[in-house]
Amino acid sequence: MRNSQRFTTILTCILAGTLIAGCTPDVPALDVDQELVEAETPALTDVQMAEVTQVVGEALGAADAEKDTEALEQRVTGPALKIRQAEYRIATAQKSDDSLSELPATMQSVFMTNSQGWPRTIFAVSERPQNLEAERFVVYTQESAQDNYELWGWFPLFPGITVPTFPASGVGTQELSELDETLQLAPTDAINQYVSLLKKPSGDAKDTFNIENDTFVKEISDLRKYMKDAAKQVEGEYKESIKPSDEWHALRTIDGGAVIVTSIELAGTLKGESGALVTPSAIEKAFLKKDAKVKNALTVKRTAIIGVYVPAKEQTTQPYVLGRLLKTTGASIPD
Repeated sequence: MRNSQRFTTILTCILAGTLIAGCTPDVPALDVDQELVEAETPALTDVQMAEVTQVVGEALGAADAEKDTEALEQRVTGPALKIRQAEYRIATAQKSDDSLSELPATMQSVFMTNSQGWPRTIFAVSERPQNLEAERFVVYTQESAQDNYELWGWFPLFPGITVPTFPASGVGTQELSELDETLQLAPTDAINQYVSLLKKPSGDAKDTFNIENDTFVKEISDLRKYMKDAAKQVEGEYKESIKPSDEWHALRTIDGGAVIVTSIELAGTLKGESGALVTPSAIEKAFLKKDAKVKNALTVKRTAIIGVYVPAKEQTTQPYVLGRLLKTTGASIPD
């Protein structure tokens, strides 16, 4: 729901606690443009949003310097927190910061909600990182008026991808709910169908999405093939699971569509015959106990963050994914 701003003019004169009538001449009625009064406005100004990105960036930088997970929690939440904590664990184990994703604090575009209630969501596209990787699509959230804005998620854009146009930051845009019926696919339907595509690229969902610039589908297919080939070498099997998160954020684009950002949990278990050894990689070792003994099985967990553009119903454009972040966030040796 959106709260309209209303203006009320009250003229009073108070003398010794008593209201005195007729203390001033009559004030003419104001001629108010009701459309402007009821217009929705962005939750933050551009200046305020720049302050948010700067404060979050400084907090992230300070936490990164010490690999301090408690400090991280002050300004980072959701899948971004899970992924950064995993990156800290890898960096500590490898005594190198190479595992830390670079996330610029300066944004070149900001897409603000005009919600006057909470929770609130803001999308942004960062400047190009110093390592010259793709720009990051960034999500900030604020749970309540008493909470700080926090970094909820980010992902690099696919090469050649076009970010849909949002209303100008001075106007703001709408947050979508699952009840919205204006899109080709409801948010959860779009997420679930994309997960189906990751699981089976040749399945029913293959005609739903435009994957011309989408490298994630091929990436997961290649990983699956590699692991199944590895299973053959140890005369075993490879099992995987890909599950969408139940948390997502969506803002409407200027053409009536929407961008939906969510996370996906992936897990794969490689198990060989009795006596075989499945050796974890250096990254996977960071999540195992130092005295863990290599056995014939290993489970690896990964977390992905994706952004899906879903056009309005009347559009002929197919839904497509803007980019993805995929990071190892756990490993274990099954009993």
